[in-house]
Amino acid sequence: MSDYVVIARFDEKTENMILDLRKILREKGFSVSDFPPHITLAAYENVEEEKVCAWVSEFSENKSVQKAAFKSISILPPGKKVNTQTAVLCFDPAHSKSFVDFYYSFHAKLEEYCTGIGAYNSISHGFPVIHSTIAVVDVKEIQEALKYVFAHCVFNEVLLVALEVYIYPLKLIKRFELIHTADDDTISRFGVKSNG
Repeated sequence: MSDYVVIARFDEKTENMILDLRKILREKGFSVSDFPPHITLAAYENVEEEKVCAWVSEFSENKSVQKAAFKSISILPPGKKVNTQTAVLCFDPAHSKSFVDFYYSFHAKLEEYCTGIGAYNSISHGFPVIHSTIAVVDVKEIQEALKYVFAHCVFNEVLLVALEVYIYPLKLIKRFELIHTADDDTISRFGVKSNG
């Protein structure tokens, strides 16, 4: 048994936008994730890989691409015992009903493993922190980091096009495409091709 993370991956345009921002932040000395740009759906501890992959496969087989929007920034506070001098700067996706329903329905199974590393993502306490990490920032440098985020054109609509399972911390196990039933407007704005 191991620890696993399930992430929702963005459309190519959004991914490139975030990667460009990460490059700028890294060049300025900020710590950015090596994970591909994403929204974390769940993080599980001490669970079998087969259980996680079976659930993600079942869940994604009839789910369509999700629309979301980066409209604001959030900050996960410093830890109380570790990482006491750093905070996590995040995109805070606008919580449309369809996306929240998608997120909560994903937690219909395996929630009992969503502890420790997955506490922020768990729905068991009723307040999941739905976010997309930008960078880990020294609390004294948050304002400086925000200048680069605001200068980079990142506040847009985004699409979530696939779910991926990783063994924690960073080895891809499997990718599950969501169903593309996008209208012409979405296709032209995001370059997504319909597969349904």
